[in-house]
Amino acid sequence: MTKWGWFKLFSMIFIFLVLIAICVIEDRLVVKSLDEVNRYCYDIEIAIEKNNGIVNGEVASLVDNLEYSWKKNESVLCFLENHKSIEELGVEIVRLKTYIDEDEPIEFYVSLDIIKHYVEIYQHFMSANFHNIL
Repeated sequence: MTKWGWFKLFSMIFIFLVLIAICVIEDRLVVKSLDEVNRYCYDIEIAIEKNNGIVNGEVASLVDNLEYSWKKNESVLCFLENHKSIEELGVEIVRLKTYIDEDEPIEFYVSLDIIKHYVEIYQHFMSANFHNIL
């Protein structure tokens, strides 16, 4: 095999390995971001049970932390996915804050369930796969 042939082979392998690395990094970012949202939802549910209601400082603080975390992660995920595809989660987080202010626990729980549902859906369609490489 000539030098040119070796160079082409090495280049193809290198490009393929770089694409695999990018897909793995993308997958880790998505999983980390969505797991963080799931963890906050779980913490919010525990705080509600502990404090017997949604109107208290701990729940409000956790929702604020969830919103901050999601905005930070959403800006990173927007490079990977269409922003319109993932903005529903941010809208539901804002609704959580509204339901705390208006003391509407049923709507709060519904919105929290919707957030968990979106996280589950996003984990399926945002995960990296070999179609991204090809």
